[in-house]
Amino acid sequence: MRTTSSTVLFFVIAALCAVGVGSIAIGDFTLRGLAVAGIPIAVGTVVYALYRFPRVELGHRELALINPLQSVRIPWNLVDGFDIHFGLGVRTHEKVFSSWPLAGRGKKMEKDEHGIRRLMDNPNPAVDTVLDRYSGLSDEELSNPRGERTITTSWNLGIIAALVVAVVWAGIGFAALPS
Repeated sequence: MRTTSSTVLFFVIAALCAVGVGSIAIGDFTLRGLAVAGIPIAVGTVVYALYRFPRVELGHRELALINPLQSVRIPWNLVDGFDIHFGLGVRTHEKVFSSWPLAGRGKKMEKDEHGIRRLMDNPNPAVDTVLDRYSGLSDEELSNPRGERTITTSWNLGIIAALVVAVVWAGIGFAALPS
């Protein structure tokens, strides 16, 4: 589950980066042009890592928070609650795990019943989906008879490597630009 705005932002910036790479490839198809093409590719990679890759997965037995650098898989039975003030935070007995892609409840201006514009809560439907899923869990989904399921954390090495390569390539591209 991702927010809609992150998907739109990613595709707009990815299209602009593709146009940039295409124009560099057509205009300067040399080794210098290849180096300079690393700049829009780095921008696209960073936007992908920050806006498109992060997500929340609602599984049968676990909740997965996939953030740019780290992923956390939390069995439903170990979830103690949620903090939704600044975004989706999943409370467990260990700590609160933050969800990168799901923003908290915001505010919006609306007219009340008297026609006066006031600042009102603007619930995030993606956060509400997570809360609804948690409230509708069955006993089977919450069971952990032998304590087999634990919270697992892993580094997203593929995304980290792609970011490092893209930033190094962009650095080479900036160095190759004429002064």
